[in-house]
This record gives sequence, structure tokens and C-alpha cells, in this order.
Amino acid sequence: MCGIIGYIGEESAATILLNGLKRLEYRGYDSAGMCTIDQSKIQIKKGVGKVDEIHKKLNLTNLSGNIGIAHTRWATHGKVTIANAHPHTSCKEDIAIVHNGTIENYQELKEILIKDGHNFKSETDSEVIAHLIEKFYLEYKDEEKAVLTVANMLKGAFAFAAIFQKNPNILIGVRKDSPLVIGIGKDGYFLASDILAFIDHTDRAIFLDNQEIAIVSRKGVKILTFNGLEVNKSITQVAWEVSDVSKKEFKHFTLKEIKEQVYTVRAALNQDLNKIDEFCNKIKNAKRIYVVACGTSYHAGLMAKHLFNKLAKIYIEPIIASEFLHYGDLTDGGSVIIAISQSGETADVLNVVREARKQGLKVFAIVNSVSSSLVRESDLSLFINCGPEIGVAATKSFTSQLVIIYLLALKLAGLSIEDSGLLKLSKYVREVLKLEDEIQKISLKYYNNGDFYYVGRGPHFPIALEGALKLKELAYIHAEGMPAGELKHGTLALINDGTPVVVLNPYDETYFETLGNAAEMKARGAKIIGVSDRMNEIYDDFIHLPTVNKLLYPIIEVIPLQLLAYYITIARKQDPDYPRNLAKSVTVK
Repeated sequence: MCGIIGYIGEESAATILLNGLKRLEYRGYDSAGMCTIDQSKIQIKKGVGKVDEIHKKLNLTNLSGNIGIAHTRWATHGKVTIANAHPHTSCKEDIAIVHNGTIENYQELKEILIKDGHNFKSETDSEVIAHLIEKFYLEYKDEEKAVLTVANMLKGAFAFAAIFQKNPNILIGVRKDSPLVIGIGKDGYFLASDILAFIDHTDRAIFLDNQEIAIVSRKGVKILTFNGLEVNKSITQVAWEVSDVSKKEFKHFTLKEIKEQVYTVRAALNQDLNKIDEFCNKIKNAKRIYVVACGTSYHAGLMAKHLFNKLAKIYIEPIIASEFLHYGDLTDGGSVIIAISQSGETADVLNVVREARKQGLKVFAIVNSVSSSLVRESDLSLFINCGPEIGVAATKSFTSQLVIIYLLALKLAGLSIEDSGLLKLSKYVREVLKLEDEIQKISLKYYNNGDFYYVGRGPHFPIALEGALKLKELAYIHAEGMPAGELKHGTLALINDGTPVVVLNPYDETYFETLGNAAEMKARGAKIIGVSDRMNEIYDDFIHLPTVNKLLYPIIEVIPLQLLAYYITIARKQDPDYPRNLAKSVTVK
């Protein structure tokens, strides 16, 4: 969840590290810090808050030197305090580390270190790493050997970077089940949890695989396995990551990315047809098909279930990734796993994928990041092509995932993409975005409500879940998405005067039944926000969708829900880009 960047080279490290931190802040933003070495002395500045706030207070670029590490934190162990912010140091403060992930055996290691006389300054599991490296460095007098020993002692999913006051000519990075990538620049080298951290400087990268260690100097890179064997790695020329990650004229990344869907749904259609054919053939021949995903991507999986079954008569079972391995032995010999993830680094998804591969199953991915762990660990990947998504709440990645799912479902069913209207989707999205002003007015009527309900039937139920999730994520309002037909099984008891209910009700086979459910809620005092292509007197507020092929309504009806969540968040004076307690890439379980 946290962001790591390190640099060694000819330029001032602090300026590079600061820019990298700003790029990585979507991964965590409760505290941040930076460490450099100059004149054989480690210097550290860190604080609580967002990167710009800390920099304004501490002037991080005052740190001198040409080697350094930096970190932006999403707290897992220990409260949000300066002491718990990274970097962390050894007892003598001559070794510093930054860490992403969790150290599952930190308590037992910490007890051993305390008995050895080590003093801890924080509540974090991360600080154990610095003290362990110190312990073995004093024994071996060799940085590489010390880090290799520590890497093999730690349990959990982690990535960390370390620098040494006594040897300011090396930067060491370690990866186990958490992303870490090396950037190859003209005047220096980078180490980061995401290539966005250094993309302004180079598009040449080496992606560390699991259980690998990188020893980076000004002269080059040496890579070892946890067994101490040296390996050769190829340099990758990255492409999509060069996409613009500035806000441009927008106040927030979230709004920018909602608006970008005009273009990203079109980009998602740009697929290798041979890959689509291969993907579909594997699905057709599978005994069982499971979709594993989390959060918004799980909602895309629910849409896949509906479309594959309805159009192609192929049954698939979406399972939340964190629950998959608790279902018993689902992964028998005829099963196929479809993993859906924006980042391709979601820990729970990767955990399922690795277990499936151990059992010899085929794994197929629908993913955004072409350089992610999920891509490297899957048999075949389809890319959603939406570019970097910085806003923590998924918006453009969701609609792009849906486009891929529609392409697959249509192909499996032998239906024409042209006849579906999918090729006109960009035009329809543009029309929906014209509703922005009306949606903002609606948001001002309801932003103080403490409860929201989103209802829909059939293909609209997953979208109801997604709309509710966006409101919870961004505006901190309790919201539930549910099938409209389930209201009488408990939820109607919660409806009273003024309760806002968003009713997803385009004119399709679900229209009249859903309208009846809306009438039931209105009779009990609910305020009905209708999302449809047909106006009805039942609606207190109306979001008027364009008339399209009824198959496409789930894709276009989610965009007004994204805008509604955004403008309610703004009305509540919250920052939609950085919702509390959440981070973009969930790289810890």
C-alpha cells in the first residue's frame, strides 16, 4: 500500500525523490519521509500528512547528496505519527530502510533483537528490518550478505530498500510478493514500487521477480535470488505508463478520470483479436470458470457472470479473492481462473493466482498495468488500456474492464460487435457527461443524508453495488447496493421520510418490476433518484440517460453514479482523490 522510491546517481537525490513521492502518493498519504547520504552522513526528514504539507513544513529538498530513499505511508502497523513514518534506522542510525508490506513474524524477531540490546523508536513492523540488517552487517561486514540473510528471515509480503552510511555507493532493494522495479536512467538508477515514480526520467526498467534482491550502484545493477544466485534480467521499454498523470485543468484526479472515459472506453476496444479468440476458446473448454477480484473489479466480475450466462449460456462464478481459498477445493483439474485487477498487484488476487498455478491451472487476466505481477504470473492477459488511474476510487478502469467483458461475451455468443452498439460507446459516454450540472444540483439536495440505497435488477445490480461503493469510498456515507427485488426482505424497514434511493431503471426487461419497487419505497417516504431513459412521475429527481442498445446501459449508467459520488464529496468538503483509510493498490492482505 505504501510508496517506495530510491535513487543513486549524479543528480541531487532529494528533488528526484520528492517528485517521486508526489507520483506515489495515491499508494498512501498519511505520512511521508526522505533520507539521503552526504559526506558519509545519513540525513532524515519525515512528518505526518500529505507530501506537499510535509515539504512546506520541512523543505525536503534541503537534504543534500546523490543517493537516497523516500516513502509515503499507508499505516498498517502503528498509528499515524512522526515516529512511525519512514524511513526507519538502525540503532546507530547508519542504516536506513523504507518498506512496503507486512512482516508477519516481526514480533518474534523484535523480541530477539531487544534481547540483543537493540532499541526501537517506533511501533511499526518495518523497523525490525533496519535492526536486523545492522545485526548481520556487524557480523559479516558485508551489506549484500547482511540483506540476503535478512530477506530469508522475514515472513510475509514485502518490498524494501536500504542505504548504508558506511557505503554511500550502493542502494539495495528486496522484493517478496510486493512490487519493486528498477529504473535505468542516463545519469542514475531508480528503485521504486511503481514506475510512475521515475517515469519523468526514464522509460527503461527492470522488473524484479518474486524473491529477488537488487544491488544498485552508480555503475550498474546486480540481481540475486534469495538463494544468493546471480540472475540476468532484461530491460523493458515501458509504454502506457508514459501517459499524462497531471490533473491538467481539473481540480481533482477523480473528476479528470471520470471525464477521460470518453477516450478510455474507446482504447479498451483496441484489442488483439487473436488474444480474444484464445481467451474465449479456453473458457469454452473449461470445466469450471471462476472470476477472482476485489472491490470494483469484483463488480466487473458480477457483470461478467450476467453477460456470459445471458448471451453465451456459459456459467461462471465470481468469488471475492480474499474468500476464494476458504471455499475448499474449488481448483480441480478442469478449472480456469479469470483474475481481474486494475493494478495487477492486489495481494489477495495474486495469492489465488499463485495457488492455482501450483495446482497446474490456467490463469487469465484482465488488467491495466502491463508490467504488473499479475501479467507475469498469468498464462494470457488482456489489457484494459485506460492509462494510469491516480484517483483511489476506480472510475475509468471499471468501465474499461466492462468493455473487455462485453467483447468476450459477444465473441463467446457469436454476436456482432457492430450490432451491439459497442463501437458507439464513446459517443454515449460523452452524452452522459453532459448531465454533470444536473447531477451536481441533485448532490446538493442530498449530501447531508447519512444513508443511501442503490437498487437495480439483473445487469443493473452490479452497478448498484458499484454506485454505493463510490459513495462510501469518497463521501464517507453509509450506502448499500442491492437487487431491487430484495427490498421486502429487510431493507424496507430502513426506509423513512427523506431517505435517498438511486433506482437504476433503463427501459429493458427489468423496467416495470423495478418501477414497482420504486413505488413501494416512495410510499414509505423515500426520495427516488431515477436513472433511466424514460421519465416517470415516481421519480423525485431524474438523471436522463440517452437511448442506446439496452445491452449497454450498465456501462453508461455507472458514470452518473461516479459524478454523484464526486459532487456529494465536494459538497461535504472532502478530498475525493485521497479518501481516509484507503489506498489505491492493496498490496497487503
